[in-house]
Amino acid sequence: MEGVATSHEPPPTEGVARGGKRAREGVQLFGARLIKPEDQEDGEPAEAAPKGGGAPSESPAAMATEAVLVGKNWLRCSLCSLPLKRPIYLCEAGHLACCSCRVKLPDNACRTCRDADPGAAGAYAHCPGLDAFYADARVPCTYAEYGCRRFVPYFEAADHGGACEHAPCFCPEPGCFLVSAPRALGAHLAVDHSWPHGEVPYGVAFQLAVPVPPAPARHLRLLRGGEDASLFMMAAAALGDGDGAAVSLTHVRANAPVHPRFTCTLYASAPPEAAGLEGGYYFATVPVRSSALADGAGVAPEKGLFFAVPGEMLRACEASGGRELLLSVRIDRSFGPEPPAYDDH
Repeated sequence: MEGVATSHEPPPTEGVARGGKRAREGVQLFGARLIKPEDQEDGEPAEAAPKGGGAPSESPAAMATEAVLVGKNWLRCSLCSLPLKRPIYLCEAGHLACCSCRVKLPDNACRTCRDADPGAAGAYAHCPGLDAFYADARVPCTYAEYGCRRFVPYFEAADHGGACEHAPCFCPEPGCFLVSAPRALGAHLAVDHSWPHGEVPYGVAFQLAVPVPPAPARHLRLLRGGEDASLFMMAAAALGDGDGAAVSLTHVRANAPVHPRFTCTLYASAPPEAAGLEGGYYFATVPVRSSALADGAGVAPEKGLFFAVPGEMLRACEASGGRELLLSVRIDRSFGPEPPAYDDH
């Protein structure tokens, strides 16, 4: 069964409990009740609505939004079994079909009816009433438990879930099994794991002194976009035998967003003590890939798309006794393609 909210206006985004109480009257669709009332016993046939009596008895205000349970077979095409999309077609026996499936039938005859009785296959006809009903049948987002309060049309639920910013990500700390939405994960990493963090503007360069610990250790920090609170993870690690450093930036998000995407510009100038590199610098603009951080993805910068500098670009860090890289970083919105995912193994 599928929970569906039906209304003439968008349903509220708050205060709707999942698995809420079943509607008592049941939904009427062309004289047939889609669900049984609460007080109807199992096995008792559902009553058909009286002719011309499909309209609800409650006032329009009371019926503005109501949560109901509907069998999935009423929401899916009888031919492809995918969620119905408008325009919707109905045969004389009540079998539903989406337009993309109907046009593939050479004789416009219902295949379900034909399979049951080859001589009794009825023709499909467009049903505007079904179009209106399914346009307003909404379901909660798959990731409601992670903070998404959106109710989306049933036939768009998969598309929304594939782009929802609340899709869960994984804590990359060894031994920690937290799974949460990116913003909650950022708070968890900052508070529970004491990751350094800060808010950064887009399109403006800012300075960072990035520690580069000896291998195999890595330095990890969080950056949060000031305009939209997008979460980024910066990782830094020594390359090879410590002859250089790798720095990467990952957008912490389970789904690659359609818009916006990001690019990162990194600039490092040679420290005064760097012999033979006086006045030298390293510069790169790289696309920022998205990751849910599953299985520690993104924490090893040398296994993905990274910014590399030689060891001479590092300077001594008095606070830690190790080495650090002084970076100028700028994150920009971009509408270019999402960079390919790399195998982290």
